[in-house]
Amino acid sequence: MKYYFLLLSLCVTSHAIAAPQYLQYKYNDAVTIVISNVPCPYPNLVKEYPFASAAFRVDGEKLTGCFKKQDENLIELQWYKGDKTVIPANSFLVNPNGIKPIEPTL
Repeated sequence: MKYYFLLLSLCVTSHAIAAPQYLQYKYNDAVTIVISNVPCPYPNLVKEYPFASAAFRVDGEKLTGCFKKQDENLIELQWYKGDKTVIPANSFLVNPNGIKPIEPTL
């Protein structure tokens, strides 16, 4: 439950965002997913998925989208090209491999 509140506090914004914040999850050896408090840049997604996300592959490809809290413990990512991914919220708070945080361009 405390992970949920930490993640929610990252996502809650006021009228002015002081600074972009990012949380990342190493999905597998080839993909890192990043969520942020940056507003979703896609007009067709922003109403349901208010915050920006991105997936970065080791080959340099980037997939962008937006995300929302699906329920108390899950984050739902809606990728711009149509796919969805659901991930436990606390996955973004664990850094098992000591990966260096990336500063993505979302």
